Amino acid sequence: MKGRIAFIPGPHKIEFHEYEVPAPVAGGLIASVTQTNVCGSEVHMWKGEFGRRGVMPGHEMSGRIEALGAGLRTDWAGVPVKEGDRIAPVYYTVCNRCANCVTGNHAACTAKIVGARHPDEPPHFTATFASHYFVKPEQHFYRVPDNVPDSIASSANCAMSQVFWSLDRANLAYGDKLVVLGAGGLGLHAMAIAKARGARVIAIDGVDLRLREARRFGADETVDIREHADFESRDKRVRELCNGWPDVVLEVAGVPEAFMDALKMVRIGGRVIEVGNISSGMTVQVPPSVITFKSMQIIGVATYPPHYLKKSLDFLSAHIDRFPYREMCEATFPLAQAAEALDKSERREITRAGLLPEVS
Repeated sequence: MKGRIAFIPGPHKIEFHEYEVPAPVAGGLIASVTQTNVCGSEVHMWKGEFGRRGVMPGHEMSGRIEALGAGLRTDWAGVPVKEGDRIAPVYYTVCNRCANCVTGNHAACTAKIVGARHPDEPPHFTATFASHYFVKPEQHFYRVPDNVPDSIASSANCAMSQVFWSLDRANLAYGDKLVVLGAGGLGLHAMAIAKARGARVIAIDGVDLRLREARRFGADETVDIREHADFESRDKRVRELCNGWPDVVLEVAGVPEAFMDALKMVRIGGRVIEVGNISSGMTVQVPPSVITFKSMQIIGVATYPPHYLKKSLDFLSAHIDRFPYREMCEATFPLAQAAEALDKSERREITRAGLLPEVS
């Protein structure tokens, strides 16, 4: 049986490669990909900001088990699995041995392995813009709850799990005031999780659709950056809505200036979570005194401890009808139209910066 997988050799280019689908190894499995998402990371890949020698796109997925390797009978939570079951895999492996892993911060594993550089490298199917996906024996995966559709389960891997871990690292608690800078996929998941644990949530964005969705996903208030174009105006409005200063500010807009806004906006002794800025060429000047005199914590987060995927899937199952998750997928594309999907997502990214009209 042959399968296909995508490769981005350079900016605004995409190729499809075909290979024999390998048999699973002992303790691993082969899954057919039923849903994979265009994450912001893929947009950066498409623009040529990652992978100078090319990159394999795709990491948020859900799928069905096609073949189980010898000895594999349960997922990583001990739930029995069989061929045909729906699963969501963590897209990387951790070593469980480095200084960070042994202290519980597997997200910062120093020996983390994401996948191959080029699909020619066996076992070929190590990214998810593909027909199949190879799960290694040491790679976490979890059975998807029956009431969670594939289109929703796929976003648990990366987007939701990452902000879930972020809010836990910042010790977001009942009654805390959280400001979320950016109401895209990461932001909406964060709002739902924060609302469910009793926080007061304020969302900041500049696109009508995102602001509407923020309300539906748990934001108590929203701030439109088109109405509050300068920081002073936004900061004043946030303090009015918080009746003071926010305890936690989560940056998921991916704009360097938003990080600076977060530092200035959070209360003295507060926590800033930085998730959105992942491009090394995008910078902002930060006066260290802002950090010193506010005695703040700055928490940088990339990925998450693998078991957070299980926590996210369980959250989705428990809250599937409380928040409008069933309506979350704006558009779907067959794999052959991956370039069109990336172009559309890049246009959304430019729109967020206010450089193009809003798109649906």
